[in-house]
Amino acid sequence: MKLIITLLAVLLVSATAANALPSYWGLRGVNRVVDAQPIEANQYSVGLFTQGGISHDDRTAVLNGNAFNVEDTEYSATGYLAFGYGINEMVEMAGRVSYWWNGYKRDLSDSTRNAGTGDWESDDALTEAELSLKLGFNPTDDGEFWLGFTPSLGFSVSSGDNDYVVMYDPGTDGIWYLDDPMFEMRRAMLSSGKYNFGGDFLVSYDADFGLGLHLNAGFHHFSQQFEFTDRRRDADGNITASEEVDLTVDDNVVRIAGALEYQAGVITPFVEVEYNRYLDRTEEAGNGEKYDETAVFDGGFRFVSPYGLALDLTGSMALTEFDPEWSDLGHGIYQGGATPTDEEREQRSPFPGGYPAEMGIGLNLIFSSILLQAPTHGTLSGVVTDAETGEALVAEVSFPATSILPQTTDAGFYSVEILAGSVPIDVTAEGYLPFSETVVIVAGEDKVLDIALNPVPDNGILTGTVTDGDTDEVIAGATVTVENLPEGFENTTTTNANGVYSIALPEGNQTVLVKAEGYLNVVKVQVMAPEQTTIFDVEMRPALVEGQVLSFNNIYFESGSAQIKPESFSILDNVAQTLIDNAGVQVRIAGHTDSDGSSSYNQGLSERRANSVLDYLVRKGVPANTLTTIGYGEENPVVPNTSAANKAQNRRIEFTVLGTAIR
Repeated sequence: MKLIITLLAVLLVSATAANALPSYWGLRGVNRVVDAQPIEANQYSVGLFTQGGISHDDRTAVLNGNAFNVEDTEYSATGYLAFGYGINEMVEMAGRVSYWWNGYKRDLSDSTRNAGTGDWESDDALTEAELSLKLGFNPTDDGEFWLGFTPSLGFSVSSGDNDYVVMYDPGTDGIWYLDDPMFEMRRAMLSSGKYNFGGDFLVSYDADFGLGLHLNAGFHHFSQQFEFTDRRRDADGNITASEEVDLTVDDNVVRIAGALEYQAGVITPFVEVEYNRYLDRTEEAGNGEKYDETAVFDGGFRFVSPYGLALDLTGSMALTEFDPEWSDLGHGIYQGGATPTDEEREQRSPFPGGYPAEMGIGLNLIFSSILLQAPTHGTLSGVVTDAETGEALVAEVSFPATSILPQTTDAGFYSVEILAGSVPIDVTAEGYLPFSETVVIVAGEDKVLDIALNPVPDNGILTGTVTDGDTDEVIAGATVTVENLPEGFENTTTTNANGVYSIALPEGNQTVLVKAEGYLNVVKVQVMAPEQTTIFDVEMRPALVEGQVLSFNNIYFESGSAQIKPESFSILDNVAQTLIDNAGVQVRIAGHTDSDGSSSYNQGLSERRANSVLDYLVRKGVPANTLTTIGYGEENPVVPNTSAANKAQNRRIEFTVLGTAIR
């Protein structure tokens, strides 16, 4: 007793507010009722849930022809080892294994019965395993109202010496005989069947002041297998007839359960009600009520500590009456001289999981990582306002790459509990530029991030004509793209047949990219003014390709010299710009002369003039490592050197694109 008092004192002194602790399903909940809200991501819990039950059976026993009243007592003990794990903010998984013990103590106060039967029968088993999954979400974005669904699957693991409790002690009390199953017990079976499956819809309201309301409603299917020998006996207990019974009983059950809890700091009081309706049971018991339902009420207190431990003390009571006549698998009919049908035996089969005890008490010991002192989450909150007026805005706040649902601000305010670490946040509001940022959340701390959104700027119009810079011909189908525009703006348009484009843009500096097949890209930053039209005409230069030759006979030199005349500078400036725009190509510069003079003189002159052009282009910014020169002298005329006009055509500079430059 002193140990218990000391333990409770430690819990009371050092505990923190209870939350996110498991039910005996392993899923977050109260005791037998599941909360629609999942446990937090990467959190886990392990619990040992135990309950003992006691029921009293007043009956008339018959032994050796003598009838007398007795009061027998039925006992039960149940243990669940359950675990739960939060996969993310919306999904939780859980599992449990069950251990059952059932016992029956006979009233031996009558000397006749005391001389003819033993006083105790019992059996136990590691009975079954159950797996559950919870899907939950918060439709109101306030963290209080939750909806969920829980599918589950259970199957038998093992049983005791038999699938049910049987009488081992010698003798009889007129109801059970040696080696006969004791089906008239509330929980004669050692499991709820070979397998079961089903699911529950969940609704929860978890108020921030500690009140929790939970409702579970669902459907479950159970399958039980009964194999035994039913024996008919005379008044002296002798067997007069027997029948082998091999029966599969399927039960479809509607389950409704509700719970109310109040998290009052270190202690959480709670009450629960669970109701099961067995849809396949239609027989009426002797009191005129259908033997097709069970209901149980329980309540208790949950104590928590900051060391990960929690303790539950529970009590329960059955709200429906047990009638053993409808749990004997038809033995009463058979003993009466008739042969029960399979349907009659099914209607009188024990309920899967048994009938609730008249009274019960329980003790649960739980470990939950969320109760540890080191927190895993922090709180991010703030106000979203207009950057110009300071007015609070209705905005949507979302957290990409997390499972947290977007939330809408209330009077501009938002708040969310989020896993510690780097968290991206996006904020959008109609008529405003979007906001994006990554914030660092520290576990156990509150971070305030106020966000001022800028209104979407007034629009201007950017328009112009796209032409070939060499020929002045319009270019149809050229693409005009403006990057990083706010939502609601089209960022791409194309020129029409006349080479004209037009696009609406917000005020400010906008980077414009113009593309056309066979031409170099043009990029320029344009300053846009609100409600004004800005003209941006684009001259595009053809893109150079390997093997292309550009020939110029209007690049002039001083007579007999490699000195370039000033009237040629504009032509070479255009060549330099073209080469700079085509960064990454290697070009060969070739000099050509007419046939005046000796061939050796013309060869040297062509080489010197090619080198002069190279020097000029390098001074204008063309990388020297992309240029090479060659002189052909008078060797490659384009026309015969028979006239002054022809000789002028042969005095020329040619640029040949060789390929990608070596850098």
